[in-house]
Amino acid sequence: MLRPLLNDRRAHYVLAGSSGAVVYYGLFSAGWLIAGHRTPYLLLAVLANAATAVLTYPVYRRIFGATGSWPGGLIRFYLVSLGSLACTLFGLPLLVEAAGLPVLPAQALIIVVAPLITYQLHRGWSFR
Repeated sequence: MLRPLLNDRRAHYVLAGSSGAVVYYGLFSAGWLIAGHRTPYLLLAVLANAATAVLTYPVYRRIFGATGSWPGGLIRFYLVSLGSLACTLFGLPLLVEAAGLPVLPAQALIIVVAPLITYQLHRGWSFR
């Protein structure tokens, strides 16, 4: 029963996406807890996004079986990651400033949506 799931690229993507979300949220949260009173949360989001892309790219490359140029693939991967960043840069101020949510729970809500959007972009373009 688990064998089809273990061989399904979408399941691998969900696991990698979940791992990426944990890495991103960990980096963002650490930055917020350490320097949040001195550093704007949107700057922390940009930094956490860039670091997460570099750290998770090799995992996604393996999942999608990419064999092309490593640097070219990383650029395409990061361009898609910028889509996640755009969601954060739009949604975080909306949730924090307009809705009054604390920064960390607001960021957690946004993280849930991003993998749903980026899977198709990674599959069709980043790792073609």
